[in-house]
Amino acid sequence: MSKFVKFSKLRSTTDSTFWAKFVELKIDRFKLDEKSISIWGSYGLQSLNEDNSNPLTLDFTSFNEDLETVDNSLSVLCCGRMINTNTFEAFRQINPEKFIDSMGKDVINSIQDGTALQSPWKLSLFLVLAYSDLKKYKFYYWVAHPTPLKLPEMYYEESPKSINEEFKAKHVKDLCQGFLQLDSRTKNYFTVLLSGDKMIIVDLAAGVKAINTSSEKQSQECNEIYFAFYDPCATSNPGWPLRNLLCLLCWHCPTYYFSKVIKFISIRGNKTQKSLVFALKSKQYENYKNERDSVFLSNLVGWESNLNDKLGPTIVNLSDTMDPTKLSDRAVTLNLKLMKWRLVPDLDLEKIYNLKCLLLGAGTLGCAVARILLGWGVNNITFVDNSNVSHSNTVRQSLYSHQDAVKHKHKAYAAKDAVLNIRPSINAEGVILHIPMPGHVVGESMLESTKKSLEKLEELVENSDVVFLLLDSREARWLPTVLCAAKNKIAINAALGFDSYTVQRHGTRNFTNPISPDLETRNPRGMDLGCYFCNDVTQPGNSQTDRTLDQQCTVSRPGLSQIAAGLAVELLITLLQHPLGIEAEALVRRDNISPSDTDLVGLLGCVPHTIRGSLWNYDTHLTITHRFTSCTACSVPIIAEYKNRGLSFVLDACNVPNYLEKLSGLEQILKRPDLDELCYALDNTSDDDEDDKKI
Repeated sequence: MSKFVKFSKLRSTTDSTFWAKFVELKIDRFKLDEKSISIWGSYGLQSLNEDNSNPLTLDFTSFNEDLETVDNSLSVLCCGRMINTNTFEAFRQINPEKFIDSMGKDVINSIQDGTALQSPWKLSLFLVLAYSDLKKYKFYYWVAHPTPLKLPEMYYEESPKSINEEFKAKHVKDLCQGFLQLDSRTKNYFTVLLSGDKMIIVDLAAGVKAINTSSEKQSQECNEIYFAFYDPCATSNPGWPLRNLLCLLCWHCPTYYFSKVIKFISIRGNKTQKSLVFALKSKQYENYKNERDSVFLSNLVGWESNLNDKLGPTIVNLSDTMDPTKLSDRAVTLNLKLMKWRLVPDLDLEKIYNLKCLLLGAGTLGCAVARILLGWGVNNITFVDNSNVSHSNTVRQSLYSHQDAVKHKHKAYAAKDAVLNIRPSINAEGVILHIPMPGHVVGESMLESTKKSLEKLEELVENSDVVFLLLDSREARWLPTVLCAAKNKIAINAALGFDSYTVQRHGTRNFTNPISPDLETRNPRGMDLGCYFCNDVTQPGNSQTDRTLDQQCTVSRPGLSQIAAGLAVELLITLLQHPLGIEAEALVRRDNISPSDTDLVGLLGCVPHTIRGSLWNYDTHLTITHRFTSCTACSVPIIAEYKNRGLSFVLDACNVPNYLEKLSGLEQILKRPDLDELCYALDNTSDDDEDDKKI
């Protein structure tokens, strides 16, 4: 028989987990890097297609550096290189011929320097050129199996035989057992030596050495030499992997290659039971050395055909098959991780993801704050409110629908359901709670419910990292302010007027060393900053009585809540990313800031204390309120009394007129003869103006 040898091309397939893992690595590690990355592909031995063919499979383990995660007995590993372009245009403009010549030269190098003899998986190099549309989960990829274009012509010396025709039953059994015991990386190529009744499996280096040994010595050591390769193809022709094995033999034993019949075992089937034996002989050349050299100077080929049997990339669309919840999580964090690529590489996203946020108030501000927290990838949100969704809420409060109003659903529960509907994996909770307030008398019948409310509120504050005060009255913010000060929690306050707003972070409190703040400090740190009540000259009281309808509701311009909510969340995130955290110095608008002001400038910029704005003239002011030693919410006497008396203290604050003023020392200040001068000095120091005080 004299028939020219043709080679069956390889096929590959990608599991959805391959792209899911790549998306994760692209966002977290690779970012905009277009350098080639090392990957692994495998031929699984446990199951074959109906036609017994076996595509090269890429899955999430392809990116593993630890190969121990792969079952050696059930796979054949191949090494690969992958390049993913950042744009589809760059993907289209890559020249396939130049790409495979450049990236595939490692195959030629491993043959010529001999490393492939000891590391046969290097002969099975595959290349992946890809572009990944991370927003649509659409992936374009093209796989190549590089090999020299010009091979010496090979012919069948005899018809292919099955291993059962070629070997004795004992040898067949030895071959099957020996192959399965090989490491998954050395199953690609190896040598089989026959010596009497013994069949020995050795590496390629031993086979080449046996061939290059004198024929007399060779005959003493073995009767016959076979070169074996794993063949994932199921046609009568040998598969594509034989090409690189022929190149290796052509380079390392050219005399034998061009003059002798070489026998190859094509390992097929999950237990090698479908294996074939090919006896091949090279065409005779006048100068085989020149022919050998020309092989390694030729261009490389090996691009796969796509599903249309044409040379070109394959397109995979996984938007409908990937888990919707996981898709949501990846999509939510995509914008945040893109920030880290170029804009803010040091952004600590984990600190944001793990944040536990308590939203006191699930109205217009609460809904807006929650939506922006979702945008920052916050995973833990608790809503506290005791009112129900009404028809007047749905157009202004973005988490509620008409059906919520029809069902008169509790806002806390409706808000929780809404954020879960937006992001199913978030940890959201709704709590119906009435917060005790100064001036709102607690009668005998309300004692038990007030006690439970206080205990629940204390628990919620204790288990939170940040508390947003988004309630619809000033007195409702008093007890949460006391608790945040006592437990030293981050408190972010947002309040609305008709066309003006206030956004503020509360200062920290060190009750072991209550030194009066330095009012001359230009940029005070957290310990010297005031709370929402530090500007007050009277204790909060009942503002709910004797009010008309427009005074009972928060009547404000519709766009105002979105502005204030956005500033409140951004203030928090900026604070978290500042090196001093909650002790960061406060920014004042007229500060001249330089990059050297490290105590003032954080990763996302400076952190103000209070932001006051108005839509009347679209003006914004950054102001500072210093800690007030006689504040009715955060001063030392108030916090000490709360810690000592708990519920009794809260009941006195609710029921006893002027109780907080007396306890804090504010009453004595109000009796000072120089009160006007003192108030004037405090107002000038705090940078407040009359327009702000109507909020």
